[in-house]
Amino acid sequence: MFSFMKPHQGIDASLAYQSAGLTLSGLIDIQTCSAPDRLALKDHDTQYTYAQLDRRTTRLAHYLADQGLCRGDRVAVLSENRLEYVELLLAAAKIGVIAACQNWRLSQTELQHCVDLVSPKLLVASPRNAQMAQAVCGDVPVVIWGAEMARDIAAQPDSKIPDPCDPEDGIVILYTSGTTGMPKGALISHRAEIARAQIQMLDLPANPEDAFVAWAPLFHMVSTDTVFKTLILGGTVIVTDGFNADELAGIIARERLGRLTLMPGMIAQVVAAVRAKGSKVKGIKWIGAMADLVPLDQIAEVTSLLNAPYLNTFGATETGLAPASG
Repeated sequence: MFSFMKPHQGIDASLAYQSAGLTLSGLIDIQTCSAPDRLALKDHDTQYTYAQLDRRTTRLAHYLADQGLCRGDRVAVLSENRLEYVELLLAAAKIGVIAACQNWRLSQTELQHCVDLVSPKLLVASPRNAQMAQAVCGDVPVVIWGAEMARDIAAQPDSKIPDPCDPEDGIVILYTSGTTGMPKGALISHRAEIARAQIQMLDLPANPEDAFVAWAPLFHMVSTDTVFKTLILGGTVIVTDGFNADELAGIIARERLGRLTLMPGMIAQVVAAVRAKGSKVKGIKWIGAMADLVPLDQIAEVTSLLNAPYLNTFGATETGLAPASG
């Protein structure tokens, strides 16, 4: 016969549930409380501390709620990399809204399929992608990042929003085509993103002093997963509008980095840009991706130049990086 232990006298059983009920927002809140003045997010000319980012994303969460979004609803995002994109991911997570990250490289037919697939209540787009957003939105309201939206968000309160999420609630939808047909949406939960972050931390230990450069599209797990991991750790996310070898070389010289994503086809450009600048590398722990697709002489050159080992990686949108794939 089995017997069940009774709760220990004086211990609140709800605490045990809470310890298993962590959400991404809750973990980032810990960093905000413990190091509010630490730098959380920046691009080439703007930066926010954890406290500032929390206030901004809280106002944005109130704004989303005012648009009629609530737990379980989807907000589609069609944008290049920008600070507002990361803020939207975090704001949506605060109220249990799922960000469906659209691939702006797709054709209109493909993009229409991806938007229809998730039935969003709102589509947020950058000015660069506004025309395509209007073409694929159907009856879905569209808002464009800009001065008007910024004013509307700034007018919202920054009062704390109680976390409504369960760890199994979705936080993002990323798309994957696999090998057949139209893109499929992969719904990734808070618990899954936290687990993916833990796997990265185990294989690639990092600390709050290690920044991450989000140059790869935020609609792809290679950026989204590591953005979340970096903020959970209390690190700094540096957002760039895609890949630019000269810009990346400047960041390498100024910033201490944890994992620097380098795709096979860009390595020669990065090597040339770093050599042209002639600057000393500030410090990088790991570089690369998909080492099996990179010539051995390129791996030797870039690892020597950046003084960092090259990663071989394997992963899937649905599951993240496989353990020990680094």
